[in-house]
Amino acid sequence: MPSLQNPTLSNIHIYPIKSCHSIQLNECRVGNLGLLNDRRFMFIEEETNRFITQRKYASMALVRPLIDLNEKTLTLTSHDNAQAPLVLPLYPDTTTLTQRTVKLWKDTLTAFDMGEEAGEWLELFLANHRSHDVANNHNPDDPVPEPVDGEQVKLPKLRLVTLEDPQQGHYSRPAHEQLGGVHSPFSDWSPVSFGFQASMDAVNQDLVKRGLINEDNAIGLDRFRNNISISGTIPWEEDTWLVAKIGEVTFYLIRPIGRCTVPGVNQDSGVKDKWGGPLAYLKETRSFQEKPNDGCFCVDVVPLTSGVIRVGDKVQVLERIPDGKEQKPLVK
Repeated sequence: MPSLQNPTLSNIHIYPIKSCHSIQLNECRVGNLGLLNDRRFMFIEEETNRFITQRKYASMALVRPLIDLNEKTLTLTSHDNAQAPLVLPLYPDTTTLTQRTVKLWKDTLTAFDMGEEAGEWLELFLANHRSHDVANNHNPDDPVPEPVDGEQVKLPKLRLVTLEDPQQGHYSRPAHEQLGGVHSPFSDWSPVSFGFQASMDAVNQDLVKRGLINEDNAIGLDRFRNNISISGTIPWEEDTWLVAKIGEVTFYLIRPIGRCTVPGVNQDSGVKDKWGGPLAYLKETRSFQEKPNDGCFCVDVVPLTSGVIRVGDKVQVLERIPDGKEQKPLVK
């Protein structure tokens, strides 16, 4: 099934801190941990060592990380500049940091603690945005606690952790059992994710027809926090892709991504959709036999080679899933 146009890399986003705002790039190096500087940092609860995300704290979308490659710094900033920025090393000397055993979904990982200031910075940020997070709760199983008898319930102490190259022997999170040497950073699953604008347009058109949104508040692809956005395809053409090359890098497409409620949060304002967001629609229209209760959008991807990708690069589909072997969405 050929594309109607030439598939093109239209946007590149990295998320230096898991579940915080993105940085848009014109070009990026891709290696054994995915895109350079993507999801290399993660906030955790100090007591449990478990990661935290927008699933509970929607205001994390309002944390704006900044990277200075010349100075090799990562700066934590607030969307409204109401909180003093905090400058941290982008590539810290991990031999000077305390190791922590942290939990990311089912994985237990060795990470490195960035110190008191970083955790305290987000603690203050979340305390100042508590009312925002209560109002925009979209996870009824684990909501931000509301005041009890007029007293605020204390939020957990937090830490910021980072990882190091798996070649150093501490961090290990293989991205695919048959692709040795490629690891996932602090992303949910794969080291890279593709999003397809034609499929996003198709979703929005259907949501408009159903009266859930109008054309003025269409959902942006950034809601799905993908790294690489591709334009110039047929809607859902990605279901047939197996291997694709962008710029200098060849990628293997693993599977459609089962979504949570985060795409129901505007990534610029941190405000949840009053109509509930796209998850219910995706569960109805984009579930597959492997995980019939998931609603899928975007694709988990593993890089097979390293190199540089640039906005405007043509996307070459090197291999497609054989006819009759591709998964098709379940009819519900």
